[in-house]
Amino acid sequence: MKKLRAEVPGAVYADAGDLLFESAVPRKGPQGAQAELKARTLARGEELLGAAARAVGARDLALGPQFVAETRGNVPLLDAGGTKVPGASPALLVKAGDVPVGLLAAGLASDPAETIRARAGQLRQQGARAIVLVAQTPGGWQEAGKLARSLTGAVDVVVLGHLEDPATEPDRADPGPPPLLAVEGHGQSLLRIDLEVPPGATRGVYLAQGEAGRKAELKELDDRIARMRDQVRTAPEEMRPLYADKVRELEQRRAQAASAHESVPVGALVVTATFIALGPGVPDDAEAHDLVAAYDDQVTQMNLRLAQQQPESCPPPRRGEPAFIGVSSSKPRVKSCAECHETSAAFWAKTGHSHAYDTLVTARKQFSLDCIRCHVTGWQQPGGVCRIDRTQVGGPGFAGRGKGRQDVQCEMCHGPASEHAKDPPGHIAAEVPANVCVRCHEAANSPHFDDARYRPFIVGPGHGEPLVAGESPHPRASGSGPNEELKASMKGAR
Repeated sequence: MKKLRAEVPGAVYADAGDLLFESAVPRKGPQGAQAELKARTLARGEELLGAAARAVGARDLALGPQFVAETRGNVPLLDAGGTKVPGASPALLVKAGDVPVGLLAAGLASDPAETIRARAGQLRQQGARAIVLVAQTPGGWQEAGKLARSLTGAVDVVVLGHLEDPATEPDRADPGPPPLLAVEGHGQSLLRIDLEVPPGATRGVYLAQGEAGRKAELKELDDRIARMRDQVRTAPEEMRPLYADKVRELEQRRAQAASAHESVPVGALVVTATFIALGPGVPDDAEAHDLVAAYDDQVTQMNLRLAQQQPESCPPPRRGEPAFIGVSSSKPRVKSCAECHETSAAFWAKTGHSHAYDTLVTARKQFSLDCIRCHVTGWQQPGGVCRIDRTQVGGPGFAGRGKGRQDVQCEMCHGPASEHAKDPPGHIAAEVPANVCVRCHEAANSPHFDDARYRPFIVGPGHGEPLVAGESPHPRASGSGPNEELKASMKGAR
């Protein structure tokens, strides 16, 4: 935002809502305490961003309207028609540069169209040259589209504030009228809206591709052409002509896109939407960094204190229920994974899974209840670990990795192995389908996960493939996992 404001003085930042919590149903216990602390941190972050407004969505109301009011700081709140929040406004008039823009939110009340029309009319009377509606519609994109079509002429832009699944829904744009825009959730992107206001009365609204959109389209085509050329080189001989034809087709599409010119209707309000990816190339802001660091410190102190109130170990398994045993064992008479599968364990020690806990330590998240379950083995399960301060308890590990229940050990993928250790070779999942992986590589935490591209980092000679005489166990793909460049290319492909 600092960079954008330097480029475009007077740029306005607004939050479309559903900021504070992941669900409208409040969490309980230690997870609830951390969720509340996170919500307070996010609300403070909006102040650092200089938000001109924040819509109140259903997920914001998980702890009630008073919590929303007391955490807003100096950020004005927009009432979307849900539970009344003290101090929330039905509409706001802000200045984007020299242009008065009306902001309003709706969608949580039944049949909001007439209310929106009335509020938009009032904003026009106050001098608004453009009206932006934040749609907090429970039905997400489809319902927001119906609402937008019923408001043609009343509002100029509709931004979807309630995503049915914030982790998976992509950036979207529909030309309308009025244009309907949605930005992917979990802070993966920022939606920039540029308004070109005509002199005199406005006659309609037009969603332009713009220079940024044109560059994005050309870049996407360039990336697809590059990937297709790679396939031409690596594909079986009989498939190469098909890929070569596809390359030529994409090159023709790129040439057409590069030479195309937009024709803007006379007198229209021109809306240009740019989706800005917030990836590793965006540097940290010092104040935001300090805010997150303070949150991490508070989480650590709180969760370590709450852990003292929990039992030392997980409940024992029920009769016949398998329990986790770990890659190594602290008990001489209890078998572990590495004891019988040393080659596979040597392979595992070379993968990113064996460094999973270290990634939390580096990020200062090893005591976060949001993160821990996918960086240790058997979280909250028999034989696993049930206290955030006891992850190291258990066996010594293997090759310096997997101490206690730390790291993503064998059983996280293949299942708890106590019954397998007693009665091999059964009672274990030798094959691991992708739906096991997405329990942790879910869209919220691993938005660019692709099983076909990630699996080579955990499969190869010694684990899933036979070893040749004299060969050491090793993954098919080297390194600790797909790097940021790979993730970026996958995002472009999507």
